[in-house]
Amino acid sequence: MNANQTSTLPRDQTLMLARLVTDASRAFDRDPDAARELMHRASQLLEAEVQRLTRDQQTGKLAPWQVRTATDFIDSNSDRNLQVRDVAAAVRLSPSYFSHAFKESFGQSAKSYIIERRITRAKQLMLTTHDSLAQIALACGFSDQAHFCRSFGGLVGLPPSRWRRSRQERPTDLSALAA
Repeated sequence: MNANQTSTLPRDQTLMLARLVTDASRAFDRDPDAARELMHRASQLLEAEVQRLTRDQQTGKLAPWQVRTATDFIDSNSDRNLQVRDVAAAVRLSPSYFSHAFKESFGQSAKSYIIERRITRAKQLMLTTHDSLAQIALACGFSDQAHFCRSFGGLVGLPPSRWRRSRQERPTDLSALAA
């Protein structure tokens, strides 16, 4: 199950549980022992699901709401020097556990994800504004232009000035952000 899916009982188990509870409800007055047995079976089915969900949570991944909250928080704060502890607080986890769960959920560290999102925003600004690289660096949460250039070059493989020039020589294409 990936981080964006929700945990639900499979359709056949849901139908079985509904049938057990319905039959037990009907049997309470006429056959309490049968009703008790049906409720016991429904309880066993639910207990198995609780155990499955507990195992899934123990894999160390973020819950779907935490994935959404973390990515929204990162994107809405891309103009500041965001720390992993800030994102961890937004999803109500310790920084240590959050870092582990984030990596399990996304396949990369939270820090590298944050930098990628900031670089993506910087690319968009480089394509759509005439702002200097220093202005873009600050607008994307980098401490200065040098930090921005090191991070950009490490991720993209080109200095931001060369990347920008190569994109300005052809019509602006926002799909170039992925390149």
